[in-house]
Amino acid sequence: MEDRQRVLDAWRAMLKNPDLFSRFVDPDVARKLAEVTMPGDEKMIVFERSGDKRALLVRQMACHHAAQGELAGEPFLITF
Repeated sequence: MEDRQRVLDAWRAMLKNPDLFSRFVDPDVARKLAEVTMPGDEKMIVFERSGDKRALLVRQMACHHAAQGELAGEPFLITF
């Protein structure tokens, strides 16, 4: 495969129409996992930036497909 075929062509992205799925807006106040009651087999997507960590539930992301918010003073967008 040629190198040019492996690169995302930004000009092909269709950004003019509304999102197909509503984004989950991460709340400004995060809660520690130790303070949250949930089933032991709950699946999560965990990500980190500059030592700050965030976890999102896979079942929420399966519905929304995208989450956005701020982490370590910078915006983020996570897709699933």
